[in-house]
Parts: sequence; structure tokens; C-alpha cells
Amino acid sequence: MSDPDDQQPAPSLRIFRFLSALALAPFVVLALWLAGIADDHPWRGATVDLLKAYAALTLCFVGGARWGIADGGVATAPRDLAAGLLALFVGWALFFVPMPYGFALFAVAFAAQGAWNAVAAPDGGATARFARSRLFATVVIVGAMILAFLTTA
Repeated sequence: MSDPDDQQPAPSLRIFRFLSALALAPFVVLALWLAGIADDHPWRGATVDLLKAYAALTLCFVGGARWGIADGGVATAPRDLAAGLLALFVGWALFFVPMPYGFALFAVAFAAQGAWNAVAAPDGGATARFARSRLFATVVIVGAMILAFLTTA
């Protein structure tokens, strides 16, 4: 069985994959940097803040992706729209949670959002490529959040 999204012209799929990797890079780079620097490093606090801010913004973005699916004319339950909006408020609130607990809660929030997005295809209106890419991104992001949690604990 073939996914119609994978039948797109190769440049479109390559651009999608490139931009997806680019969006995940700050998680990987910042989590690894945080794990590699000393507790008293002068940039440690800024690194924590950057990672928290990027996580909050990304959680808002992935919640908004579900609104984009709904805008495509697919019948979406009101609870789906509400849950997409909830990601905005959760991301904003988690930015203010003290470390290391904030990173642990970001990991849980991204895992929940990723699971929700992964089951959105095909009956939930998302494409199989969306579900696969969200699953991969969720694994990377949750891994980065766990590493940040362990590093700041």
C-alpha cells in the first residue's frame, strides 16, 4: 500500500525532510550542549532558557498543526480543536515550571501530542507522512527533553 504523499515530486519530499530536520536540530544541539557543559558554565542558564523557549514554541506549533488539518475541510471534532489549543497553553505554562521538572513535563506533553498526531492518519484527516514525521519528531524531542531533565536534575 502506497501513501499518496510519497508520490509527490522528489524536491517537495526532500524539502519537507530538510525543513523537518532543521526544526529538530535546536533540540538536539541544545540538549547535547547542556549535557556537555559544566554546571557553573556561564552559558548554562541561557542554554536552559533557549531550550525551554524552543520547546514551548514547538509545542504550540504542533498543536496548531491540527488546526491546519481542520482548516483543510476535514471534519474535526470540537475536542480536537480544543486539544490543539490546549497545547498552546501547556507550552506557555511549562516555560515557567522550574527545572528539571519543566523538561520532564515537556517530555510528557510532547509524547502525548505526538501520540495524538500519530493516530490522526488517515481517518483523522492527516496524511500518513504527517503521522510518520510526527512520530519521528516526537522520539527526537522527547529524547532531548529526557536528556535535559537528567542533565539538570
